[in-house]
Amino acid sequence: MSSDKQRESFIVDNEDLNEDLQELKAKLAEFNIFEAIGVVRQEIRHSNFLAFLLDPSQNHRLDDIFLKQFLKQVLLETDNPTDPINHADIDITDLRDAEVSREKHYIDILIHSRQNKLVCVIENKIHSGERPNQLKKYEETINRHYKDCQAIFIYLNPEGSPPSETNWRIYDYYKVVEIIDSICINDKSTLGADIYTLMTHYSTLIRRHIVSDSEIAELCRKIYFKHKQALDLIIEHRPDLQSQIDENIRELLYQGIDSREIFITYKAKGHTDFCLKHWKTSESKDKKLLKYSIYFKFANQEKPFSDGLGIIMQIRPNGNQKIREAIFNLAKENPKIFKGAKKTKLTPEHTTIYKSKAILTKTDYEDGDIKEIMKKIQYFWEDFLKDDFVDIDQIISTNIEMILNDN
Repeated sequence: MSSDKQRESFIVDNEDLNEDLQELKAKLAEFNIFEAIGVVRQEIRHSNFLAFLLDPSQNHRLDDIFLKQFLKQVLLETDNPTDPINHADIDITDLRDAEVSREKHYIDILIHSRQNKLVCVIENKIHSGERPNQLKKYEETINRHYKDCQAIFIYLNPEGSPPSETNWRIYDYYKVVEIIDSICINDKSTLGADIYTLMTHYSTLIRRHIVSDSEIAELCRKIYFKHKQALDLIIEHRPDLQSQIDENIRELLYQGIDSREIFITYKAKGHTDFCLKHWKTSESKDKKLLKYSIYFKFANQEKPFSDGLGIIMQIRPNGNQKIREAIFNLAKENPKIFKGAKKTKLTPEHTTIYKSKAILTKTDYEDGDIKEIMKKIQYFWEDFLKDDFVDIDQIISTNIEMILNDN
């Protein structure tokens, strides 16, 4: 289909699409506090709230009610006569001493009751899958640190998809909603208006966005199949988080550094290369500009920060080999400034002579809050300009003639 026909088809389809979207908008019009603060499909924040409800020591006034209901339902769904613990045991157990931790031993939610010698591991998956051997490693960790405890391993996800390890019990978010709704009905007077509102809003959030058999999900599927061409075109051109971060980084670079003008030498999705215009020699040697030999790079989910973001400095593969060697030797002689250069070898490829600490981690990308992400980048950038950048610039600038004259 030509671009003109595609545009015409989109406009015609869009008139009908607008009516369907209005119906969806009406269903989503009710205020939801979790949507307002950006908690939709972010595993970290879902884990935070579930840990809050599960923790008897928190100020939700539930004591161990939610914890016991949750464990009872999990065990009821997966009871086995050979299990060392079952749902009936939980019903008569006092779990108010339970400690609920987030990311302890890298586990999403870890529950430990010393009094009952019970430990529970919850691996929470909203939109991501398992990493290789992830669940097996968690089992080994629990067996090592909690040898005297009975262990319950729970794999929580929207659809109740099976885990890779047989010791893990499957549980889905729709059942979590049922527990929340049941407590809101039966324990409303205990909860108080604030916690009751919070729990009902969370239940609504899950029904709207997480479970697939909700009314909202069904309407979304109907709209998509009816207007597939138009929606596919919109999805194709939507901005993703990595691209948003790239764009904001480039805005920082365009601002320059005081009177020292930065220029971008290359940009593509996931990385932005930049250099300084004053890194050059005299006019008589304009063919040997240092700026073509070395450069900085914001690596955005690219090597060596494949799960995050950081700044590296590299020697380019092309160009005068003696200049490359002189730059490399200078970096090796100053390992406190050129972090990581001491363990590096000069290769025919791009050679990294500086690597910053990580600005963003995998957790930041999963959280997906662009405003918070840009605050982190801004703070790091300001510190970088005052610290490592100044040291690197000083050494390079004072040794330009030496580097170029060595060849």
